[in-house]
Amino acid sequence: MFSCGVSGCTFTFGTGTQHLDHLVSNHGYSAQPAAPPSAPPSAPPSAPPSAPPSEPTSSCPSVIFQDPTLEHDIYISYCPDNCLGGSAFTSRYQDPNHIAAALSRTFKPWVASVCLGPKPSGDFYEDRALHLQKVKVFVALISPEYSQNDQCKMEYQFALLSLKKPVLPVIIAPGDISSTIQAYIDQDGRIPFKMESPVGSEGEFQERMEYLADAIKKMINTVNTERETSRLQHLTIGNGAGEGPPSYEQAVEQEQARLGQNIRDRVPQVGDHVIAHWQQHSYFTATIVRFIKSTMKFEIRWDDQDESGRFPDLTMVALNKVPDWREVTVGSRVFFPQGSYCGQEGVRTGGMRYHEGVVTRTEPCSGNRLRCFGHHLKGGSDGKWVTYKDYNYNFTCFSDDLRVAANPYNVTHAYSNM
Repeated sequence: MFSCGVSGCTFTFGTGTQHLDHLVSNHGYSAQPAAPPSAPPSAPPSAPPSAPPSEPTSSCPSVIFQDPTLEHDIYISYCPDNCLGGSAFTSRYQDPNHIAAALSRTFKPWVASVCLGPKPSGDFYEDRALHLQKVKVFVALISPEYSQNDQCKMEYQFALLSLKKPVLPVIIAPGDISSTIQAYIDQDGRIPFKMESPVGSEGEFQERMEYLADAIKKMINTVNTERETSRLQHLTIGNGAGEGPPSYEQAVEQEQARLGQNIRDRVPQVGDHVIAHWQQHSYFTATIVRFIKSTMKFEIRWDDQDESGRFPDLTMVALNKVPDWREVTVGSRVFFPQGSYCGQEGVRTGGMRYHEGVVTRTEPCSGNRLRCFGHHLKGGSDGKWVTYKDYNYNFTCFSDDLRVAANPYNVTHAYSNM
């Protein structure tokens, strides 16, 4: 059985016949040896990704799409490990590049391996955020490797929660999906498009691609309809009497302006109060002085006036405000309060200690609140001080008390528009 990703639609596939001609004769599957990757794979989930990996242009085969300078209508998110030459590659029919090549006959997909080369840290996120904002549908090619990859999880979160894009999860490989990605799928309520079962032929693969393309078309049509309805019924420009609704292009600009504000609300900005990393996996309260794009770090000023450790990585900084409850899921990396410290007269004031942890269970409470259970992500073997008063490996608190690290996609997008 094969699920199309649209509620109530399920199909059974035989061997089928090939409905689409090859866009590229071999879709990149030539005998040419792959060059070694330019950067090591991303860090494991327990480690914050302080810098993005280089684009996998050598380990993933290139596929020729339409001119990448054109406006793209879909964004294809994938894990490089699933590509040809990757550590989790299983079949060309589950290879993100092969899937993207098939979809490019119908759409103009934005695919990192084709549209980008190696990028500096800031540009890595900024370019993706820019194109993600413009597309109509976010297509996530999900595998166990995708669901454990920090970059993929942040990209998915950015598309779903920050940009509020229609997201089509496509399961391309069997295995367990991380609780974080699964929680996002459940929150969105869209049935995943499943294609993890083995494919017997190119014809069967192309048949699946036709059904996938149909599901994407329906989502794009819904976006177009909603934008037109919003344009005619809810959006106005200017304050002058007699002015009609804005054009479609103006409506899109207004929509993007609202989303831009939603993103800025999630980003630490100059003067904002934050929780930030000091040293030895300890976090304390501070205020943002500036963002340094070249190093992807913030300059901060500690509340207790300490002058050390004032340039933490952006993934080790969180706004000191109640997070969106949808960002707090099982598997989420969070900062939680535990213990306090005393000040030194004439040197610094005291305050609350915060620590890096992971949520392992949640229980709904009144309103949009959760009771959260979890544990420390770092311990003595990582150099963390664990002998302070009130130390406990486990924590229990309300979601209101947790803080969520800044998403690099939100940060670079927000500061690129300031």
